[in-house]
Amino acid sequence: MPESSTSVSTDHPSQRIFYGWWNVLASFVGLALSYAMFTVFVFGTFITPLEAEFGWQRGPMSLALTIANITVVFASPLLGVLVDKLGVRKVMLVSVVLLGLCVGSMSQLNGNIWHYYAMHLLIPFLGAGTLPLSYSRVMIAWFAKRRGIALGVSLAGFGVGATMMPAIAQFIIENWGWREAYLTFAAMVLFISFPLTYFLLRETPQEMGLQPDGNISPGDENGSIPATDANIGLTAREAVKTRSYWLIFGSFALVGIGITSILAHLVPLLIGRGVAPATAAICMSSLGFGLIFGRIFAGFLMDRYFAPYVAAVFLFGLFLGVVILATGAAGPIVFLAAILVGLATGSEISEIAYIVSRYFGPKAFGQIYGVMFAAFQLGSAVGAYAMGRYFDSAGNYINALWVVSSLVLVGIIMIVLLREYPNLSSSPAQ
Repeated sequence: MPESSTSVSTDHPSQRIFYGWWNVLASFVGLALSYAMFTVFVFGTFITPLEAEFGWQRGPMSLALTIANITVVFASPLLGVLVDKLGVRKVMLVSVVLLGLCVGSMSQLNGNIWHYYAMHLLIPFLGAGTLPLSYSRVMIAWFAKRRGIALGVSLAGFGVGATMMPAIAQFIIENWGWREAYLTFAAMVLFISFPLTYFLLRETPQEMGLQPDGNISPGDENGSIPATDANIGLTAREAVKTRSYWLIFGSFALVGIGITSILAHLVPLLIGRGVAPATAAICMSSLGFGLIFGRIFAGFLMDRYFAPYVAAVFLFGLFLGVVILATGAAGPIVFLAAILVGLATGSEISEIAYIVSRYFGPKAFGQIYGVMFAAFQLGSAVGAYAMGRYFDSAGNYINALWVVSSLVLVGIIMIVLLREYPNLSSSPAQ
C-alpha cells in the first residue's frame, strides 16, 4: 500500500475517501478478532467439549477466565506505556502475530489444566496490543471533528466479534471439533487481522502527508476541536494531579461493577425466575445488539454534545435496567432492561477513549487510557465475582442488584461533575 497522499484528497474529502476511514476498517476487523474473542466471548462455547474430553469441572475451568481478566488489569497500563514510547503500529503487529500463535496452541491442549490456565494468561498478555486502547490511539490521531463517530464505528468491531465468534465456534465444533475451531481462529488472526493491520493501518495522517479529518487545518485556537498532535496534552504524572482524572477513574470503576455483574449473571438470573432458557438467551442477544448500536450512537452524539453528559444519559439507562431487574421483573420488561444495559455497555469503551482524549490530550493517551481501562476491568472482575458470591449465600440476586444500582448512580454523579474540556493547546494544567 503506497504511503502517499495521491490516492486521497485533502482539499475535497467528499470526492474521495479520506484515508482515516481505512484505518477505521482495519480497527473494526482487528477488534472483531481481538484477544477477548478467544478468552471471554467463546469461553462458554468450549466448556462442554473440553469437559467431555478431559473431565475438567466447570469451577476450575472458570478460574481461567478470572486469570484472563486480571491479566488485562495489569497489561493495560503496560501497553499504554509501550504505545506512547514505541508507537502503536510496532506494538500491534508483534502482538497480533503472538495472539494468533497463542490461540493456535490452544488446539494442543492435552488434559493438563495448567496449560489451559497458562494460555488464558498469555493470550491477553501477549495479545494486549489488540486491546481497544491501541485502536483508540490511532483514531484520536486521525480524527478531530469526527473523532466520536470514528471511535464508535471502529470499536463496534468488538461488539460484532462478540456476537459472531460464539456462533462460529459452535458451528466448527459441531462439524469438525474443538481443536479445529482454535486453529480456525488462529488462521483468522494471522491471515485476516495481521494483513489488514500491516497494509492498511497507519499511525498518523502526517506520515502520509495528510491532516486529521482530511482538513488543511485540524484545530482551532479555543480548544473546541480535539487535539491530535502527539506533543499536546498532559503527561501521566500531571494528569494524576487533576480532579478530572480521579472522577473519571472512579466513575469507570463503579460502572465496570454494574455492567459486568449483569453481563455475567443475566441468563441464570432470568432462568431462576422461571424464564425459559431459550428466552433468556434471546434476551442476552438483545443486549448484544444494544451494545453494537450504543457504541456507534454514543460516538455520533459525542461529536455534537458534551461527552460527559452523553455518557451520563447512557449510564442512566444502565441504572434503570438494573433497577428493573432488582424489582424482580421476569416478563417482557426484562428485554427493555437488557437493551438499556447493552446500550450502556456499548457506549462505555468509546466514552473512555473520547473523554480521556479531551481531558488529557494525546501526549500520554496510552498510559492514561490504560489506567482507566484497567479501572473498568478491575470493577468488572469484582462485580461478577461479588454477584456470584452473594447468590451462593442468599439464593437470589435482589439485594445485590440494589447495591449495584446505587454504585452505578454514584458513577453517574462523578461523570456529571466533570467540568468543561480544558484548552490543552494553551496550558497543561486544568
